[in-house]
Amino acid sequence: MLAAASASCAAQTDASATVHVAACGLEVDLPAGYKISRPKRQHGTQDGQEGRQCAFDVVKAKPDPPQRGDCKDKDEGGQPPYDVCDWVIPLPGNARPAERVVRAQPERRRNADPFVRGDDGRWMLPNAQAGDQRGEPFDFHGKPAWRGETITRPYWVRQRIKDFTGIYAGSGDTAVTVVQFAPDLYVQLQDPPADERSCTVFCRNLRLGARAQDLP
Repeated sequence: MLAAASASCAAQTDASATVHVAACGLEVDLPAGYKISRPKRQHGTQDGQEGRQCAFDVVKAKPDPPQRGDCKDKDEGGQPPYDVCDWVIPLPGNARPAERVVRAQPERRRNADPFVRGDDGRWMLPNAQAGDQRGEPFDFHGKPAWRGETITRPYWVRQRIKDFTGIYAGSGDTAVTVVQFAPDLYVQLQDPPADERSCTVFCRNLRLGARAQDLP
């Protein structure tokens, strides 16, 4: 099921202008120059998740230029044709929506991907190098929250030649936060939009919306 998102631009022209959006039962102000993708809903045990969730991504209103591809010769693990320089490392957040609203019972182990709840009740984050790591508890503008970094193994992949084998590109990390809005309602933030070098506008204004029926 796809939920429609409503958005209205603030009638401002200065650098502090914001965009107000509502999606997945939340309302939030975005820094100028951002928008959200169409929300996606999931129900039941899908992709190893329990409960219900609704997800959307925060993207730039004006997309960045396409990534410039690199050349990979045989010594680097490339495949012919070598003169097609189309190897890129996919950017984080492109594969799936990054902001997730999850409805799940607190006692369930797997509530919000990539966070899982350990046997001791602590939130854990997957780490490709050292196994699951504990999330750090902190106060998210008056709400209990946990944060950490997921460690992944990114790969170079081809964009124009589809018959390829990925080339290992080392380790990568993505900052992730999970915020508890209610005993069974969590919001996961993955690289939320930054302004003034930090998540100021988005994080400060994230709240439950007037349309409670849009919550998972």
